[in-house]
Amino acid sequence: MRSNRACWGLLIFIGFYLPFVVVLLGAFAEPWPRWAAFFSSPVFLRALAFSLAQAVVSAAGSLLVALPGAYFLGNYSFPGKRLVRSLLVIPFVLPGILVVLGLIVFYGRNGTLNGWLETLGAGFRFTGLYGWPGIILAHILYNFPLGVRAISESWEGLDPAYREASSVLGAHRWQTFCRVTLPLLLPAVTYSFLMAFVYSFLSFTVVLVLGGLRFRTFEVLIYTVLNKRLDFSAARMFAAAQFALLAGLLLITHRLSRSLRHGLQVVRHLPGLSWRQSKLGMLGFLNYLVLIGIFFGGPLAGILGRSFRERGLPDTPLTLANYRALLEPGFHYLAGKDFWIITGVSLLLALTAGLVCTALAYWGARRESSLSSDRWDLLAQAPLGVSFLTFTLGVYTLAGQWLPPLAQVFWAQVFLGFPLVYARLRLAREELGDELLEAAAVLGADPRRRWRDIEWPLLRPALGTGFAYATALALGDLSAVLVLGEGQVTTLPVAIYRLIGQYRFPQALALGTVFVLCATLLFLGIEVWARMDWRRKGATKDA
Repeated sequence: MRSNRACWGLLIFIGFYLPFVVVLLGAFAEPWPRWAAFFSSPVFLRALAFSLAQAVVSAAGSLLVALPGAYFLGNYSFPGKRLVRSLLVIPFVLPGILVVLGLIVFYGRNGTLNGWLETLGAGFRFTGLYGWPGIILAHILYNFPLGVRAISESWEGLDPAYREASSVLGAHRWQTFCRVTLPLLLPAVTYSFLMAFVYSFLSFTVVLVLGGLRFRTFEVLIYTVLNKRLDFSAARMFAAAQFALLAGLLLITHRLSRSLRHGLQVVRHLPGLSWRQSKLGMLGFLNYLVLIGIFFGGPLAGILGRSFRERGLPDTPLTLANYRALLEPGFHYLAGKDFWIITGVSLLLALTAGLVCTALAYWGARRESSLSSDRWDLLAQAPLGVSFLTFTLGVYTLAGQWLPPLAQVFWAQVFLGFPLVYARLRLAREELGDELLEAAAVLGADPRRRWRDIEWPLLRPALGTGFAYATALALGDLSAVLVLGEGQVTTLPVAIYRLIGQYRFPQALALGTVFVLCATLLFLGIEVWARMDWRRKGATKDA
């Protein structure tokens, strides 16, 4: 056990921490006068103020949007609940460039929303996409699914005995919520807020495109000083300052994730949600889905609708020309590779990175003892506070001279999904426990049979979900391929980015639709798989 844990810890250090350590050591090697000038510079102060302000507003907005959905998903049972929960997660795994494209199509000056306002005779137009409103809107679209999932699962696992006791003592429904339910949900709510804050703070693509030169986070500044000035020293200093600001939040988030894992122990029967049982509740839930569908599903639907329009413009004839253009020889010169090569490389790279990431996370999750789980969990989940751009800088500094670009991209994409996958598998492994495995060992089952008959059937949903997350995140990665690919690696997000840069919006919309279709089928397939396996899980436990 000790040797296995040591091997896993060494692998984590080399694969995930060494590139970051290289960046930090380079930053700390700078003399103190340069650091003093750096902290007092207007560029640093503006980036700090904007990064903190937009992250706080984005996290608060994500939480407000997530709470109604978490309430319905956590307190009611209805047909299609798993489907709704799966669809709500899709925005989180979409590439930033695709989300930005959807926002431009829907909220842009000539977008769908302004078309509706003009038709209704509103007398005004939405023109705030570029700047604060657009950045906040994009971050809410990205992050509110995390809050819906975490808070709804925590709400669903609350012991109803507490609320029943409160009602017996004479407390009203609102008093029960404020004094009983809300304190029990506070870890999940705080965790969701902090995760949305971290992801908004580390935002890159959204701020780069929608923020322009006026609004720049630390991530955008790191990219700017690398791409425009080739100033590796300044990039390392920005990266070190960014991590220092997020280090405390990592510890808090880690503790909250531990409390969430131990709190979801109660399985209760949820009442049905229908017109017959609760007309007001059903109406509220439908209104919530409609609003989410319009304001957050609208950008994704806009990509699909515009991809079938001539020249990608509204009120033009329907056509398949945009999709046929993806298969024509000219597409090679626009995107860098042929369509089938780009699609094949993207899927193969993402699936391989997802498989390696899931296997590595599972190895770590099953090897940890309860005595040292806190330390190992913190070790495995600390990369959440490291920006992906910072990590790619470390990978390039460490291995840019001897490792091929494709291998560097693969390295970075495994790192991208590891913390989330590990957290999911760690929770599933704790819920499984060791009793069944120990009983099987006593009955003479060898390790292979214990894996086949016990671990695989019970952990298959978690493994599938983790694999889906890792694959989707690798499939949607843009920054690692841009920084490490050196123009030799072309994936679907890179191709979309190049098409937009050359003002080939119709082809970009068509290629974006292909990506959305792949991501949607991936999550729906995993959800069906998980549902079938949960039935098997219950049967196995009963046996």
